[in-house]
Amino acid sequence: MMTGVLSFMIDIPIIPVSAFTQLVADHLSALGEVVVEGEISQLQISQGRWLFLTLKDDQASISVFAPVFKITSANSLAEGMRVHVYGTAGLYQKTGRFSLTAYRIVPAGEGALKLAYEKLKAKLLTEGLFDPARKRPLPPIPQHIGLITATNSKAYSDFVKVLGERLGGLTISFYPVSVQGKDSVASLIKAFEYFNHQLPAPEVLVLTRGGGSLEDLLSFNDEAVARAVFSSKIPVVSAIGHEADIALTDLVADLRASTPSNAAELLVPSRNQLLTQLQHWQSILESNLAAELHDQQRLVNHYAERLSGVLNLHQQRQLTLTEKLHHQLTKVDQRFGHLIQQQELYQSQLLRSINLVWHQNHQKLHELNRLLGNLDYHRILARGFSITRTGDGKILKQANQVPSKTFITTTLAQGTLTSVTQ
Repeated sequence: MMTGVLSFMIDIPIIPVSAFTQLVADHLSALGEVVVEGEISQLQISQGRWLFLTLKDDQASISVFAPVFKITSANSLAEGMRVHVYGTAGLYQKTGRFSLTAYRIVPAGEGALKLAYEKLKAKLLTEGLFDPARKRPLPPIPQHIGLITATNSKAYSDFVKVLGERLGGLTISFYPVSVQGKDSVASLIKAFEYFNHQLPAPEVLVLTRGGGSLEDLLSFNDEAVARAVFSSKIPVVSAIGHEADIALTDLVADLRASTPSNAAELLVPSRNQLLTQLQHWQSILESNLAAELHDQQRLVNHYAERLSGVLNLHQQRQLTLTEKLHHQLTKVDQRFGHLIQQQELYQSQLLRSINLVWHQNHQKLHELNRLLGNLDYHRILARGFSITRTGDGKILKQANQVPSKTFITTTLAQGTLTSVTQ
């Protein structure tokens, strides 16, 4: 009996604790990804970075660990909430403690989903993500639209159909996404990143999907997706589910549409609406033009009247100045005639004075000439007188002026005589 026990113990290998825990860890890792449903009994977020919780059901419990940045719904979780935990099983070798490392945690069941929805909604409301003051106006008629929805979905076909019926010629850039499931959140966030870096960027983004349960719409109530909508540099229209469905993306978006078709209706007017609007604008334009023309005509008439008054005043002043000029010219003409008469009178008087002076001077000249003639020594000589000069031409007045034996010359009326004094 003892020999058999020893033989059995010899057949079982003996391994150290670390090797055993490693062996168990390897077996757990081989399970791959698992989804575990349970109720949160304890919840703690350490340093804002690490999430620790206990997941339980009626018969067992398990520890769950996750980095907070991977769990987009971390802020909406609460104790007592039923959730689905996506992750991998593992063993902490130092203590041999079994736990589940999560990469996704989502509420499970209608009650849990509503609780998570209301909790996250209150948080985002407090942060101002729903503030109407931050919502941007949409372009009146966007020419380039970015569409985020599932490929071949009814939401896609409804939106494109209604948009084409209302107004053609628009550019639609389509980014296909998963609207539910474990990859949905990452897919939606990636779509917003793509469009916000696309050139040329769309003028507006449309986020849409068809209706479904609260669990089907889970990705559109995810905090990371709501923040992606909030952070978008491009205005966003959110049209999630049916009219009764209100996702958190609807509250964060710049405009909420009740359905995909309603999103198309809100984005662009119909051709009839455009025609009516154009006719309205045309009527307003014609009315404004008529009023402007009337005002301009009144202004032209006003200035025409003022100009006419100014011209009449100018004409009257011109007539007055002409009359004054004519009067002055008449006075000048009369003055000029009077001056001419005076000139003629003065000229006549001057001529008479000149003739009188000339006649008087002529007579004086004649008298002087006669007197001069009387004084001419030739006439004296002719009466028998003579003039005797010395050799040097001096006239002799007395005989004793010259010594004897001096040559003298005597001038007679006819000829000269030369003689010598004794």
